[in-house]
Amino acid sequence: MRLVSLFCFFVLMAVSASAEPIVVKNPAEPANGVVKMQLEEQWRAGGPDDEETFFGQVTWAETDAEGLLYVLDAQLCEVSVYDQDGTRVKLLFREGDGPGEVRQPRDLVVFPDGTIGVVQEFPGKIIRVDSDGNPVSSITPNTGDPTAGGLTALISAEHRGGTFMTTGIFIRPGERQGLQNRNMYLSTIDSEGVLNKQLLNQTATWDFANFVYDEEESLPSFWWASTVGPEGKVYAAPDRDAYRINIYATDGTLERVVERDYKSWKRTADDRAWITALLTGAFRSVPFEVNLKISDIERDISWLNRGLQVDNNGNIWILSSRGTREQPTGVMATFDVFDKAGRFDRQVQIMCPEGDAGEDGIFLLGDDRVLVIKGYVDAAAAAFGGGGIEEDGEAEPMELVCYGIKR
Repeated sequence: MRLVSLFCFFVLMAVSASAEPIVVKNPAEPANGVVKMQLEEQWRAGGPDDEETFFGQVTWAETDAEGLLYVLDAQLCEVSVYDQDGTRVKLLFREGDGPGEVRQPRDLVVFPDGTIGVVQEFPGKIIRVDSDGNPVSSITPNTGDPTAGGLTALISAEHRGGTFMTTGIFIRPGERQGLQNRNMYLSTIDSEGVLNKQLLNQTATWDFANFVYDEEESLPSFWWASTVGPEGKVYAAPDRDAYRINIYATDGTLERVVERDYKSWKRTADDRAWITALLTGAFRSVPFEVNLKISDIERDISWLNRGLQVDNNGNIWILSSRGTREQPTGVMATFDVFDKAGRFDRQVQIMCPEGDAGEDGIFLLGDDRVLVIKGYVDAAAAAFGGGGIEEDGEAEPMELVCYGIKR
């Protein structure tokens, strides 16, 4: 009996130990140095030389299993679909409140059954159509509790590898008039809209009688710096001031934490002016005074400009706060690339002389293509509600440039 008891004790200890996530601590430098990714242009759409194509605010792009590219225009409330040759083959959605119509779109989801979803910010729901543009049932995230009450806003969603993930906010009245409780979350979700498991959350209370918007408290990194990998694992940056990625198994268990030695970027005067302009713009229509509390430190992992991506082999691509700044001539951005075990393998310099990662978005399309969305950061900021620093003259029209990766 004593041996049996000891055996059970050690089994329990082993199970308990296995429940702890693996923490992978990486040095500041990659194991295999810096490599260059050479690009070759395949096609482009929009921009100053394309008189037939106009984009308002392109804020997201996704591909499907057939290689079709879906591009969300948040201003025009439509999704353009391109084949691999760059021909626009169809147009999905439109602005409105009816079936297949959307307002304030924030993100785009390609579902395994071939339907396409657009994430509407408020009221928060995912509006869907089939591949021909015919409306199908929408998905409204909920806790499964019909008595919960309150309001829901959505930020993003993704479906990959059998996992459906969303980020958003539950908004509830506070304890007295003028108070609002906000639960900002990242969660898995089922096809009926029920949130299965909150993986990350952050709470804030807004007092409209003396409103202070604290950037660190009310703008979580995981809203944008999150994604789903090819095996259905969820990857997310839990903290704004730590170079850290949480990796969650398909059952929602925190499986692995990936860290890298990193010195946070102290914001310059221009950096502070940009984020101040964005947040001021976001609150420009509210009927009360807003006091902004701005952080002196930039997020270690970029947010609006697509700072966390996972390729088809499970490699993790991180765009740090330094990866978009002070780049060598001809380098658009430098990504930190970790293997699927979380080891800092290499840095990849994206060689694109006409691109600027401080202004443009970089989307990895499968194993052999890269999409650059020119003007993406300001478009994403405008969809958020604000804008960057205004420059003299008229802004260049938005443009898509699809590149092949030279091997």
